Amino acid sequence: MSSAPLRISLAGGGTDVPSYADRFGGAVLGAAISLRVTVVGRPRAAAAGIRACLDSHGTGFSHDHAANPFVVEALRRHWDGGPLDLVSFGDTPTGSGLGSSAAFSLALVAGLHPGRLPPAELARAGSDLETRGLGRPVGGQDHYLSALGGFHLLRFHPGGRVEAEEVPVSAGFTRRLGADLLLFFTGTTRDAGTVLAAQDHRTRSGDAATEGGLHGIKELVPLAVRALRAEDSPAVGEVLFRHWELKRALSPRISSAPIDRAYADALAAGATGGKLMGAGGGGFLLLHAGPGARTAVRAAMRAHGFREYDFAFSPRGVEVTSVPSPAPAG
Repeated sequence: MSSAPLRISLAGGGTDVPSYADRFGGAVLGAAISLRVTVVGRPRAAAAGIRACLDSHGTGFSHDHAANPFVVEALRRHWDGGPLDLVSFGDTPTGSGLGSSAAFSLALVAGLHPGRLPPAELARAGSDLETRGLGRPVGGQDHYLSALGGFHLLRFHPGGRVEAEEVPVSAGFTRRLGADLLLFFTGTTRDAGTVLAAQDHRTRSGDAATEGGLHGIKELVPLAVRALRAEDSPAVGEVLFRHWELKRALSPRISSAPIDRAYADALAAGATGGKLMGAGGGGFLLLHAGPGARTAVRAAMRAHGFREYDFAFSPRGVEVTSVPSPAPAG
């Protein structure tokens, strides 16, 4: 059995996409959270091939592994060909901006690989599976934050080199920030690869407005790091507010009229700031609200039909646990 955490990006999201990072260098600050994706793989004593039951996170279970490109590519790269039972399940809907596809990829690779890969190597393997194997125009932040666990500052260099620096955060402030950050599912999902494809095209075409927006988003990263180190929770909320404004200007597909109305009501209820997780277009809305505003912000989000998900920041990255194989018959 292997499991990988989902993640929250606090600043810099989008600058890890290769079309930007290869030209300007990217930077992301984020952290792993307690919500996870789990994959259970067990060799079978008889028969051949694969028997799969894969959670599609909201559209039911698929019994056909060949319909899931992540599974097909992971098996092509890491499966030894033996008979296999394969089951997966996750804590959130897929396509919701918390890096579930990366967590799924990492859990697959970690579980199928014959040896235990170090976290950074596992992150590279999961990222390569998505970008080179499946041709998705996504960045690497999800894979590294999930593989490593905890809070990390990631720097993305031209040519695909990634530096990961752990950002120490005290247990007390981790709990306080976790209480101040509220996570709501908007009820809509999207494919991050599809949303990022438009940004990728504009960046490769040298669109000045897109480049300028991403430059501004990257400049928020040191402000967010400073806020964590100073244990300044309201400053994190201010970074989220500025991040939303810059990201919202990148494309009309980043948000929608219902989400814009909900966000405006959250601010009116006392939220300091917030932003859509991941590429945008739906998914989860992260809001910062101090103790005096949380009740009103929660009520505002309930009025819009947004469901809150409880979470905590987590130091745990990818974990693999051995599952006993069935005893041979006779």
